[in-house]
Amino acid sequence: MKLLSYITAIMLAVIMMSSCKKDGVLTGDTQSDIFDKDVWTDSVRTIQLLTSIYADLGPESMTTRINTSNSLSEYSDESDERWTTANVSPASAFQKGNYSASSLPDPFNNIWKNTYKSIRKANLFINRVDEAPLSANLKRRMKAEARFLRAWYYHLLMKHYAGVPIVDKVLTLDDNFNIPRSSYEECVNYVVKELDETAVDLPMEYVGTEGYNHGRITKGACMALKARVLLFAASPLFNGGAADPNPVFGYPTANQNRWVKAADAAKAVIDLNFYSLLQGTGGNNSTAEGFYNVFLQRVNREMIFVRLAGSNRTYENSHLPSSRGGSYHNSPNGDYVDTYPMKNGKPITEPGSGYDPQNPYVNRDPRFYRSIIYNGAAWLNSSTNTKQPINTYFNAPNDGLSIPFITPGTQTGYYNRKMMSEDVTGSTGGTEHFFPFMRYAEVLLNYAESLNESGQTALAYAPMKEIRDRAGLSPADLPAGLSQEQMRKYIRDERRIELAFEDHRFWDIRRWKIGASTYGTILTGMKITKNANGSFTYEKFNLPKPASVFVEPKMNLLPIPATQINISDKLIQNPGW
Repeated sequence: MKLLSYITAIMLAVIMMSSCKKDGVLTGDTQSDIFDKDVWTDSVRTIQLLTSIYADLGPESMTTRINTSNSLSEYSDESDERWTTANVSPASAFQKGNYSASSLPDPFNNIWKNTYKSIRKANLFINRVDEAPLSANLKRRMKAEARFLRAWYYHLLMKHYAGVPIVDKVLTLDDNFNIPRSSYEECVNYVVKELDETAVDLPMEYVGTEGYNHGRITKGACMALKARVLLFAASPLFNGGAADPNPVFGYPTANQNRWVKAADAAKAVIDLNFYSLLQGTGGNNSTAEGFYNVFLQRVNREMIFVRLAGSNRTYENSHLPSSRGGSYHNSPNGDYVDTYPMKNGKPITEPGSGYDPQNPYVNRDPRFYRSIIYNGAAWLNSSTNTKQPINTYFNAPNDGLSIPFITPGTQTGYYNRKMMSEDVTGSTGGTEHFFPFMRYAEVLLNYAESLNESGQTALAYAPMKEIRDRAGLSPADLPAGLSQEQMRKYIRDERRIELAFEDHRFWDIRRWKIGASTYGTILTGMKITKNANGSFTYEKFNLPKPASVFVEPKMNLLPIPATQINISDKLIQNPGW
């Protein structure tokens, strides 16, 4: 056993010592670069190391999603990826359940390794930044930024795996690398403590230096992340609902007070009176203008923490149909589309809502028209420089539905349009896209959910109304006297709409333990037939693909890669893997 431990330590040391080998802000950003003494004697290189930790950030699992075609939506029930059933793309493999600890598809195969790389860089910066020739105030602030980033990376690991080894110093060859997983509770407490202490040394905004410092960590970001971490900790998967009572996988017993703590943390962000939902011009939300602009207006009080990018048309190139120069990667699921209520706020299944199955795109939630490309929706045609309808009806040229799916086209009768500029195509123009890691709308929804689940359903109405007011629903009020279960349905549907394609749904279905009944079912679409007289007939249909595989409870957590398990006799695997 001693020999095994020694070999394990050496193998892990090699991995950890090479963990920063990556092209980056430093020259090569290699192990020798970050340990070079010049990093701490040259203020520019010191700052570059912190910048490289920021550069590692990516939307949840997809570390560079803002510059790639895929998204976590393709790994959930928000959309179907564009490939046929015979394809062996990462998303296809994931949908079919063709993965294990030994053969994880992108992006999940490198999450553990890459995240600990970033944690190691953060540890190094925190431990040595005081040596740098920078002012005391700047070093204090930058150290706080690095501590937040380290906490962020741990929160990312916890969502994937539950409890993980906590490494808060730079390990050397003299250290013990055979580190067991901390309990989930220990990880939550560690992250929350880090965020509480870090928030004290960070500003709410960078007054006078916005252009240079826009996008840096703020006090509000610390508080918002704390609220999210506590929300996850209170959720069914981790709050006494793990597949195994081992405290590594979650709290062994449920405690409703965890919801109270999550509600208090979200309320603390709200009580800052700093953040707000972006409204339409003159407060007019009838067309969801604010909801549209929040993803395109680079500086606004709704965004709390974002990934920035220069002017580009990446989203448009990835998501738009082929007639608009796009690669039609995401085909929104019909059940997700049906979650959008009518403009009067009533679900389309509710009597008196006004929904017409043969005219389904009239008088819907204004966010629907900002989020979904449906049959007849207009988008810029670069060849005419005018906005023209996109045809998604069955067998329409270029962009239409085909059964079975044949490229180009849509698999469901829909395309995604959320977070894209209506004045940009997949081949022309550009806008300063940024991806929202955290925004105020999420805080309000976290607050509503935590209130409801803690038994304070009556208080959940206010944050829900704020979201629905900005959405342009009229009236925005929910029905009076909702039970906890009824309110839960409204809140979960609202998250599905408001936060769609922002990498929330993938995690929500896991923390709520509803994967088998949502992602693990056959997706649907809308088959629209164009009649001889030019009218259309609408018919919901099941996609000609088998249901995605979701085995509960094991798939609620991702497996730790076997390569990591094999080098440590103390690192236990998640249940079922």
